[in-house]
Amino acid sequence: MVLTLDRTRQAFVIAMALFLLTCVPWLAEAGTLDRWQTLTELGTAARDQAQYEDAERLFLLARHEAEQFEPGDRRVAATLNHLGLVYHAQGQYARAKSYYEQALARWEQALGSDHADVGSALNNLAEIYQEEGAFDLAEASYLRSLAIEERALGRGHPELAVGFNNLAGLYRKQGRLVQAESRFHLALALLAGADGATSIDPSPFLNNLAALYAEKGFYTYAEPLYRQALALRLERFGNHHPSVAIGLNNLANLHHAQGLPELADRYYHKALSVSEAAAGPEAALTGTILGNWAWLAHERGLVDEAKFRYQQALVIQQKALGRDHPTIAVLCERYAALLHGLGQSAEANLFAARAATIRVHHTHSSRSHEENQPNATSQEAQKK
Repeated sequence: MVLTLDRTRQAFVIAMALFLLTCVPWLAEAGTLDRWQTLTELGTAARDQAQYEDAERLFLLARHEAEQFEPGDRRVAATLNHLGLVYHAQGQYARAKSYYEQALARWEQALGSDHADVGSALNNLAEIYQEEGAFDLAEASYLRSLAIEERALGRGHPELAVGFNNLAGLYRKQGRLVQAESRFHLALALLAGADGATSIDPSPFLNNLAALYAEKGFYTYAEPLYRQALALRLERFGNHHPSVAIGLNNLANLHHAQGLPELADRYYHKALSVSEAAAGPEAALTGTILGNWAWLAHERGLVDEAKFRYQQALVIQQKALGRDHPTIAVLCERYAALLHGLGQSAEANLFAARAATIRVHHTHSSRSHEENQPNATSQEAQKK
């Protein structure tokens, strides 16, 4: 029933967009520019509400309109970037990377290497590099993006907060916690200095600083920040959004670390329900939550539950992230430990060996500090 309703809604949105663009006289006569603008606004609204299939269809239509402009028109690059954002939000990193690279090349050609749009494309590519474990490339791209935006916007501009938050997230992932904390605070200070004159969502900043405090064992500092971030998301998006699932997952992780397994279990259950509905049952976020919940069940001695969730998480994450991603190594190691405990040594050794093979392919500089943490906190970089 839900699937039918979703398809009906998607078809309705697309049909309405096409109707507006072809049948309403003032829009039909307005030309390509207004059609592109209307499709872009509809696509952005759909993406913000995590209606990714709607957003993809609308941006593909927008790309068709943009291709009618003069060669080198910046709106072609903008549309490619929008498509990258849609695929990125769904964990389709290879597709997102391709669109970001195309957008970057077009913007650099049309606007030069120091334009703010080039900085945005570099920021988005840096996120993909981080997901791939290419931390050196990610850092270089974040730093170049920040340098471009400082020149274009001026020091102290609130838009720079996004870049500092993302760079801080990278440093946290690498275990460079002092550098991470200083940049998280700088990002929040830039937002506070805007005095409400910005549309930037502060909840990812609060979430990431909370994750840093939780990692350092400062749980009393972390919990109110996590709760504040979740409250902002519920107010902005309602219950049905991947950002809400992230907030619930992170609170579950915190309660797990605090030694409150029953409370953690309840939050993982809520997080999974929201993620499956909003991001999809095969999304990387869904796999992250399942992996965390499996670890909790494992620690509690609920071996059947743990085994089932590890298996689910492995299937999802291999498809979403690739078979050689560091996250797969973590899941394989934990699943191997569970199997050893069950006396299934032959199968356990296979998973342990696979984890070791994945580790070999990632140099020490690219290893994530987060891999050594007890569960995967959903860190949030912001896209532009």
